[in-house]
Amino acid sequence: MRLSTALMQRLGTNAILEQQRHLNKTQLQLASGDRILTPADDPVAAARTLDLEEVIRKHEQYQNNINTIENRLGLEDATLDGMTNILQRIREVAVRANNEASLRPEDRQYIAQEVRQALGELLGLANTKNANGEYLFAGTKSHTQPYTADTLATDGYYRYQGDANQRLIQIGPTRRLADGDPGSNVFERVETARIDVTPEDITEGTPTTVEVQKIPVAALTPGASFELEVDGVKLSVGPMDKDPTLTELATALNAAATALPAPFTVAEGLGDDAGKLVLTWSSPGSVGDTAQLHRYDNTFTAIDQFVKALDGDLDDKSAKNLIGDSLLALDNALEKLNNARASIGARLNAVAQQRQVNERFVVEMQSALSEIRDLDYTEAIARFNLQQVGLQAAQQAFVKVQNLSLFNYIR
Repeated sequence: MRLSTALMQRLGTNAILEQQRHLNKTQLQLASGDRILTPADDPVAAARTLDLEEVIRKHEQYQNNINTIENRLGLEDATLDGMTNILQRIREVAVRANNEASLRPEDRQYIAQEVRQALGELLGLANTKNANGEYLFAGTKSHTQPYTADTLATDGYYRYQGDANQRLIQIGPTRRLADGDPGSNVFERVETARIDVTPEDITEGTPTTVEVQKIPVAALTPGASFELEVDGVKLSVGPMDKDPTLTELATALNAAATALPAPFTVAEGLGDDAGKLVLTWSSPGSVGDTAQLHRYDNTFTAIDQFVKALDGDLDDKSAKNLIGDSLLALDNALEKLNNARASIGARLNAVAQQRQVNERFVVEMQSALSEIRDLDYTEAIARFNLQQVGLQAAQQAFVKVQNLSLFNYIR
């Protein structure tokens, strides 16, 4: 085989370039710490690396979501804690207001002013925003103020403007948690009055009429809802959209009670303003028959009615009933807040546990990724040194071959 000078030059140059290519690759591996620089280096390992990196990114996002939930739930819990303290203060003055023996009219006015101020504080907290300008208690309508006073309602109705939905945030591959509570769960449907009809009120074997006097007309605020339970069967009416009368309430109850032998009427000859709602068993009663009528308002409307009763805006009988019912309403409002805070605590515990699960999983995935992607420095340094020797040998061989020529001997 004939070897020309050009061929030997080309072979020598190619050998040097090949050694430099290997040396440069090893140098890049040492600089980056990665064994795989391009998918061509190890296609299977490169694909596995992409999968592991995607899984790790997702779990890091879950951790960010957990931070978001913890911040929002922490703010909500602090807000509800403040509202709890205010409600407890209102309850203390409600106990004083129920002590009619020692309470003077001017004392009631002072109490009304204090409760009115506390109501303003409660409304301010109910309309709290987070750092992103979103309302805490508006549900998924986070840019809508949850509570506003209905100026069309003469009896002081505070209308909820949010919705009943919760925003669920992913904190794990198969787990989502609510980052807050809508006002409908925390402040709405607070029982503010309860009427019990016991077997002693019913004559066995004869139709029975029971006067229900504890829900006065003036207390039937817009937004109030009612629940009737007869022998374990429940029916609901409301919320009422306008200023209702007893006649309208009786009509609504009768419309919902078609399956029950207990229609309601207003006492004959007394009119709507009499404050008497008559519950009549249309079939002979038995000693086992029982009934309960519950009235529900939101927390703020209930407190506003309490203030009006203290101010003397209602007739004496209505005022006494509302002041007497105020403790029931406040206790139920506090129970609502406590239930919400218990739910928040449970969710905070859940996200703390999920955070630990995510952290352990990320560590395991990073370990697996390291085994696939990371460079073995001991092996790489040894290979780098060997490649340096190979490059130097190729360069020296090229120099010696380059000097081989018959013309060197022609002198």
